[in-house]
Amino acid sequence: MTKAELIDRLKQRTGLRKQELAEIVDILFQELAEAFVRQERIELRGFGVFIPVKRKKKNSSEKLPRIKFKLSQVIRNRMIEEEKRRVK
Repeated sequence: MTKAELIDRLKQRTGLRKQELAEIVDILFQELAEAFVRQERIELRGFGVFIPVKRKKKNSSEKLPRIKFKLSQVIRNRMIEEEKRRVK
């Protein structure tokens, strides 16, 4: 899904104008990006958790920042159920 597709889907669900939704999505992404830069843990209940980790660069003592994402159990269970339906 692209940012434009996300905005279109939000428009269908909310009836808000695309311009308003694009602004909201941009602000959300900016806030997430700033939290990533600050190496903050971001927990979005029912969605997942972004966890900052530092990993050593290969053949170096330099540590590089990374973000690990852990999907919520709610979504994981929905994905498992959907996969079971597809297999049947």
